[in-house]
Amino acid sequence: MNTSDFLNDWRRLSAASRVLIINSFTFNLGFYMLLPYLADHLQRSLGLSPWYVGLVIGLRVLSQQGLFLIGGTLGDYLGYKRLILLGCLIRVLGFALLGLAQNLPLLLLGAFFTGFAGALFTPSSNAYLAYQAPDQVQRNRIFAMQNWAREGGLLLGPLVGVSLMAVSFMWVGLVSALLFLALFFIQWRFLPELSEQVKRSSAEQRFWQQWSSMVKNKRFMGFILYACAFHLFFQQLYLSLPNEVSNRGLGTYVITWVFMTTSILGITLQMPISHWVSRTIGSAKAMGLGLLLMGGSFLCFLINVTGWPWLNFIAYGVLFSLGSMLLLPLLGAYVPLFCDKSELGSYYGLYSCVGGVAAFLGNVIIGWLLSVNGFNHQWIWLGLALLGVLSGMGMYRQVCGLSTKETI
Repeated sequence: MNTSDFLNDWRRLSAASRVLIINSFTFNLGFYMLLPYLADHLQRSLGLSPWYVGLVIGLRVLSQQGLFLIGGTLGDYLGYKRLILLGCLIRVLGFALLGLAQNLPLLLLGAFFTGFAGALFTPSSNAYLAYQAPDQVQRNRIFAMQNWAREGGLLLGPLVGVSLMAVSFMWVGLVSALLFLALFFIQWRFLPELSEQVKRSSAEQRFWQQWSSMVKNKRFMGFILYACAFHLFFQQLYLSLPNEVSNRGLGTYVITWVFMTTSILGITLQMPISHWVSRTIGSAKAMGLGLLLMGGSFLCFLINVTGWPWLNFIAYGVLFSLGSMLLLPLLGAYVPLFCDKSELGSYYGLYSCVGGVAAFLGNVIIGWLLSVNGFNHQWIWLGLALLGVLSGMGMYRQVCGLSTKETI
């Protein structure tokens, strides 16, 4: 895809879509300043065991994705912009605590606030963005551009973070917190109210009745089940990757290189890959292949290249990034096919909630296995690769069975 294609896609976006896509970049800039180095800080600076590191990181995941359903439903009832702003303020508190805390209880509290903030603003941001797309093709492109912007934040975030780490992790937390405080004021000023949002009311349907109808949606629950593998794979960037790097006696620069590799690939290839998928293999094959590549990327941890001990981690980043680019935009773009327009926040919330619980349980189990003396870590990497094969096949069959709707 050339520059003119990208500019044409950008011009088609509404003003609100442009603000949200730019915000996606800024969200990731602040997030990835801190999260890639959190596990290393907990393990090396504070002396926590891998199990406790997994608990802190897992709680952050659980409180975010595990509470997405509440955040998404609140967005449906109260308005998406309001939840986006509230989430930014709570994340300010969470990041400040992670930067300053020296004991486990405060670290857990900071992890909870950091995650809960994401549970408030992420489903509302996705639902707001889905409102801007007139059809499925445009929705695929909008979410691809959102992922492209996120990759930009993922590229710059670790670079800023590693620079601040040279001073102190405390400054990583405080600067990240200040960035989200600035985001609050920017979105309060420039993100328009979604006037066309059809807000739900308790008189129309009680929220637990809505949740019950969502759980009974068998097609949607099947889609979520296979997507759980993506959430588990993604969280290993913050648990398995730092642990394996540390076990091999390598510095945090390797983690930075991995994140830079995935970001550069995302920035340069996300939009071309999305256009290629729409013209050739289609969404079902792309999503199945994406899960296969993400799971298979962990086989790189079985390799040790003499003289270039970092090379297998770069290969891991390449395969992981290619899989994510195939899969992630389509996951977000396909959720609206299962629901009414007034339920977008709740459906995005449930999708991420179930994935968050799966990622939390997976992190606790993997963190425990990484802590067991004498346990061969190769079994973990082989298990993740097998999960990629099984979930990829299941996702392909699930998406093939969908009848694509033109509007939400």
